[in-house]
Amino acid sequence: MRSLCAALLCIAGCLAACTSLKPETPQGVNLAGTWKLDPQHSTDSRKALDDSLKNARKARQPRARAGGLGGYGEDAALLAEPPLQFAPDVSEQKSLLANGDWLKIEQRADEIVISNARSSHSYVPGERSVVSVPGGVADQRSGWKGNEYEITLKPQVGPSSTQTFKLSPDGKQLLETIEIGRDGRIPSIKVTRVYVPTQEGAPSAVPSED
Repeated sequence: MRSLCAALLCIAGCLAACTSLKPETPQGVNLAGTWKLDPQHSTDSRKALDDSLKNARKARQPRARAGGLGGYGEDAALLAEPPLQFAPDVSEQKSLLANGDWLKIEQRADEIVISNARSSHSYVPGERSVVSVPGGVADQRSGWKGNEYEITLKPQVGPSSTQTFKLSPDGKQLLETIEIGRDGRIPSIKVTRVYVPTQEGAPSAVPSED
């Protein structure tokens, strides 16, 4: 009986998580504007990806077993092997982390458009949809969670990701967080970006992909 109750609570929790992104804009929250990256206070996205790959390579390196340092038998053969070739497909990660130098956000009651130099995406708060990603297609959900706008992607192939946008407590900065889940042997990645408003004209973005 306890097991059944625990399972039901787990299912209820999952359903609650799936429906936690709301369509209603929080009162007084406006993310709209043209925003320029503050690199000094932001994660270096390229370094974060490089560090993740380095950790993955380390995890793949063969290790000597106890008693195998004498240079004989299977252990010696293992140590003599050249490093394994490691060239994982990180197109999904690169796509999610690309072009963070600036953002333009247009916010309406029933739509949010987020653009950068690489792409422009339109989101309907509270909506679930299927979208194209480098590895094929993904289940996308987006909407408001408190004062944050959250976008989640769960592709058929490749890592899941969560992207959130919110204003700093004083409203003078836009904070973006990108969390990319573990993908096979590639560890998870978390990147935080800080943007400040700018009067400079934003570079032209490509037409909307959604």
